[in-house]
Amino acid sequence: MKKRVLLPLVLGLAAMGLFLTHQLGVLTVQAKTEETLILEVAIDGRTSVLNRVDPSATAPARGDTGIVNGYIFPEGTIPPGDNGFDLDAPEKVGDWVAVNIRGALPAPRNAAVTYYFAMPDLETAGLITQGFNSHRFPGSIPVAHAIVGGTGVFSGQTGEVIEEVIGKNKTGAFNLRYHIKIKKQAPK
Repeated sequence: MKKRVLLPLVLGLAAMGLFLTHQLGVLTVQAKTEETLILEVAIDGRTSVLNRVDPSATAPARGDTGIVNGYIFPEGTIPPGDNGFDLDAPEKVGDWVAVNIRGALPAPRNAAVTYYFAMPDLETAGLITQGFNSHRFPGSIPVAHAIVGGTGVFSGQTGEVIEEVIGKNKTGAFNLRYHIKIKKQAPK
């Protein structure tokens, strides 16, 4: 009689153990496939250049193309608000470049953008993202961008980036925060 009760109990515990091991194994694998990185960028307003579709125009028009550079800082370096943040702070970890085309969508997401994050350079560790921005301060709308590529340690990575405006710096340009979720690809 004891064998009849003991055998189903042992088999049931073994099955539960296999199930839990499988579930925990899946969670472990999933945790290793995604990495979250938070970076802050101070845009250098002195580097901003706009090429107008109509050179005589004084207002932005669809197709105007711009480029601007900035500096990448670790999370928590740039205080929020219109604070005159100094772009020459020693904590910078890389360079940032934005190429934008105006008038892609109605406001507030009216510019299609490509961002290049070089940490410290594109050959070593670079991320490239694309999306639409809504740079306003205050009143910015956080916007999702796609990671479309990477170089160096980020080669082959994909994911999503949430961009938000956190203030303005001493050049009068925006300070931005990026919440980057990188989906790591399995080794081939």
